[in-house]
Amino acid sequence: MLGDDMPWLVPLFFGSIAIWMFPQSVETFARNKSESLLRVVRWLPFALLAVILSLRISAIFSHDSTHIEVVAYLPTDATFIDRVHVLFAGDGLVEWMLLPLMYLFAWNGQGSKRSWTVEGLHKMKRTLALMLLVSSTLIFDDSSYIAPETFPSALVPSPHIDAWSVLFLFLAQFVFISGLFAAYGPLNGLKRYRNRFYAPASPLVLTAFAYLFMAFFSSEMFANDWWSDPRQDDAYATLWLWIFVAFNLHIFAVPQREGDAHLGAGRGRSKALAWNIGVAVFLVMLVTTLLMHQQQTPDATSVRSAFWLTGWMVALMAGVLLLPLLGFDDGSRPELNWVRWSCMFGPMLLFVVFEHSPFLVLGSWFAIIATTPLSWALEESAPSPSRMHFVGIIILGLATLALVLLSGQGLQLALPLGALLATISSTLDLRHATMSRQ
Repeated sequence: MLGDDMPWLVPLFFGSIAIWMFPQSVETFARNKSESLLRVVRWLPFALLAVILSLRISAIFSHDSTHIEVVAYLPTDATFIDRVHVLFAGDGLVEWMLLPLMYLFAWNGQGSKRSWTVEGLHKMKRTLALMLLVSSTLIFDDSSYIAPETFPSALVPSPHIDAWSVLFLFLAQFVFISGLFAAYGPLNGLKRYRNRFYAPASPLVLTAFAYLFMAFFSSEMFANDWWSDPRQDDAYATLWLWIFVAFNLHIFAVPQREGDAHLGAGRGRSKALAWNIGVAVFLVMLVTTLLMHQQQTPDATSVRSAFWLTGWMVALMAGVLLLPLLGFDDGSRPELNWVRWSCMFGPMLLFVVFEHSPFLVLGSWFAIIATTPLSWALEESAPSPSRMHFVGIIILGLATLALVLLSGQGLQLALPLGALLATISSTLDLRHATMSRQ
């Protein structure tokens, strides 16, 4: 795992990521010193992770008896193929997954068109740095070098590369990176949505998510018995929360970024914002409470726990008001974005300290689904959606919630169905935005 051989690499690695929470200041300071320093700062996370990977490769193939994966999985007569399986499917798998993400810190919008804005690049790096930092305690198991006594006393079955797992991880990387690019890249306009029947994402992306959600439904992640020990598999649960964030970027963030530009002059936006906040908080609280009570999670006090979680989500919404200090203040409706972005990122951020925060995902989707057309309806200068638009979303939302509660399968069914509802809702919103613009 990360840092087995050189523990100081861990704080250095995450420190090199943390500075990208303030990319404008970092780049300005480094550029004023020299262009060489700027290149070093950009490539530092990638280089450090490459060093960490090289140390792990060396330990596995030299059979270093102080390395936890060697002690756990590899006998002295392990073959070359056995070592390759451990290298790519063992405890350090996450390091390979992060390597392309580290490249994004060094990438600076290069290309033939150079169409990325500086602000877009900075926001992408801030988002990526934030997600890596809040997930670091869950993704990386540092017990392998902090507490060597935790080493296994006997060999355990070694991991093996599975073709379907490789496809799963590739698609997870694809949807997340493409979501970052779509959310912060140059605006493309609404016309392309009409050309693909108002689908919020490309057919390739939608197919990738279909496979990922089928894999989720067939897995035991967030199943009823999972909550008996929610911290049993933090890294895998965090990976799924990253996938849900990628889904939010594709299905919500990108279409809303294009559609909000056509809301109008802004008359009545204060009233619309107040209603959006109220509806969002109500739906998060209602759906989260019903789900936790239905699964009796964590126990008979599930309702109280649900209210506690929702309270922290509201606190996060209030805290996100500080985002303009980091540069997240553009767009036609920045005050509305902080409500939506709290819902999109909140469950993953809160999972660091609250093990039951995945229950917030479905309620957050309901909140975004409801508040998007609500803004169009309440603002005086914006074209209001049709009555059939609202009735259709309400009926589909109630049907989804009823099916989830009656099935008894909890989050394992709720999240795929909620994702389908979100896709349909975003399609209707895009259709309205495109048609009203004509």
